[in-house]
Amino acid sequence: MIPVVILAGGLGTRLRSVVADRPKVLAPVAGQPFLGHLLRRLAAEGVHDVVLSTGYLGEQIAAFVETHAPEDVRVRCVQETTPLGTGGALAHAARHAGLDTPFVAMNGDTFFGGAVITLVEAHRNAPGAEATLALARVTHADRYGRVLFAASPDDPVRVTGFAEKDTAGTGEKPVWINAGVYVLAPSVLGSIPPNEKVSLERVVFPELVARGTLWARRFPDAPFLDIGTPEDYARAAEAIGHGG
Repeated sequence: MIPVVILAGGLGTRLRSVVADRPKVLAPVAGQPFLGHLLRRLAAEGVHDVVLSTGYLGEQIAAFVETHAPEDVRVRCVQETTPLGTGGALAHAARHAGLDTPFVAMNGDTFFGGAVITLVEAHRNAPGAEATLALARVTHADRYGRVLFAASPDDPVRVTGFAEKDTAGTGEKPVWINAGVYVLAPSVLGSIPPNEKVSLERVVFPELVARGTLWARRFPDAPFLDIGTPEDYARAAEAIGHGG
């Protein structure tokens, strides 16, 4: 199984009202820090190499994994000195961890029940893919922008663009969104200069769309939850119980 990089450097501003003394990835959910659930799921899929891109209160994350990392999983922390955005943080972590082959990247504040190995297989089957996104299906787009892709009954599908939150008037119609889990080729991040702040979603992915090298794999039945708001954080234990 290829390495996994988890973005764990967010400030967690929206969650401060309920979790003020720790980074978001260590927020307690169903009896243990959220990061513990992510690492356990990855270990169950055969992942043996995890890199944590840390920032805010990164020392707490390092202390947690030192004593709570699953057996047979090497977990390394790469600390940001200044916020670098999602693209800059991933490039920074990959360089410092010596990752020079494709790897999985995921947001540390998102629970996604789809199988990582299935996404990796989709990436390998996508012609010329530089990156492949996992897509989750939700009932509305008021919080998340939609991912647009070429019509096809089969996966993977080629991504053609992105739509902003709620701009299409979708109402309760199910839409496909970025689930915050990706497979990335080294070429995706290799052009990002060291210590430069770059957004993966707003800068890097649109460039790949223009090159025709961004693909996606749909996961219609996989649970998806972003714990970044107090409302969704309150629902996290139930979601993990059903999808963990």
